[in-house]
Amino acid sequence: MSKIALLFAVVLSTVPAFAADHASEYKVGIFSATGQVNDGTYTNAQGNGARTNSASHNIHYVQTDTGMYYIESPAAVGKTILVQMATKQATPEFHKQWFMDQLHEGDKVLFAVKCDKHNNCRFWLPNPEKPGKEIATDGYYRPNVAQTNTQSLCGKGKLTPEVEAQVCPAVSPK
Repeated sequence: MSKIALLFAVVLSTVPAFAADHASEYKVGIFSATGQVNDGTYTNAQGNGARTNSASHNIHYVQTDTGMYYIESPAAVGKTILVQMATKQATPEFHKQWFMDQLHEGDKVLFAVKCDKHNNCRFWLPNPEKPGKEIATDGYYRPNVAQTNTQSLCGKGKLTPEVEAQVCPAVSPK
């Protein structure tokens, strides 16, 4: 990849974090916990030796009335690209340390979110270290009430009476 293309990629990946103010879209969530996501293992070989490393990053659980949001620590895109260019080897995506790493259960969190139909989400959080700026990152959402397949065959005569009694709402006489 040419240096110009690489620079262009870095600029495009960092501009959206500062492109808009989502304050009017902020919602409040309750911080629940921090976990870690395994990013996999990376092996680099040179000469007669090989080195394998495993990588992970933090993910933060934020509860709302409608479900749980899983907010990943933001990626350090520039650092990731620079390390890959300098070493010319496979490296994990680096993630930044940020304010959510210090939160405690029950702390309130402001965020704006846009999710696709599969509940993969883009988040914007106000940056407490830089008032007026936002931190953009990714994650996903799991609703409290998930769509199931139990209702799709109710009343169609395809389920046994035992199964229908377990999954279909009782029909009240008119």
